[in-house]
Amino acid sequence: MALRVDMGMVKDGAQKGLKSTIELAKIVVPTTIVVTILRASGLLDIVSGLCASFMSLFGLSGDAALVLISGYLVNLYAATGVIVALQLPLRETTILAVMLGFAHSLLIEIMISKRAGSRISVILPLRVGASLLAGMILGGLL
Repeated sequence: MALRVDMGMVKDGAQKGLKSTIELAKIVVPTTIVVTILRASGLLDIVSGLCASFMSLFGLSGDAALVLISGYLVNLYAATGVIVALQLPLRETTILAVMLGFAHSLLIEIMISKRAGSRISVILPLRVGASLLAGMILGGLL
């Protein structure tokens, strides 16, 4: 049985796609602008320098700390905006993607977990610990 596509389906898909693009742009564009300003002001270099030794545990540059912070505390789209703005290499992007797969949007998701009856004292260390462990493993392999 062949799928029949009509103009209503195309119009509906285009509207939904445009709406999703606008929603994502509301996060990614401002994040990219903020990171660019931080880089131009020299503050990004200071933060990167402070975080470099910790981030080296995962085989990452100090700049990657900003990706982790934004992904852990805000969401994956903010982390994506930071990755784009910093133009991180594929190796670092891969490690960060796996780490953030385990722990992202923590402020929101921890509250959801709490409402669902989970103990934050178990969920938060488990997610962040899995993220950090995965980063160490991948950082050593890649």
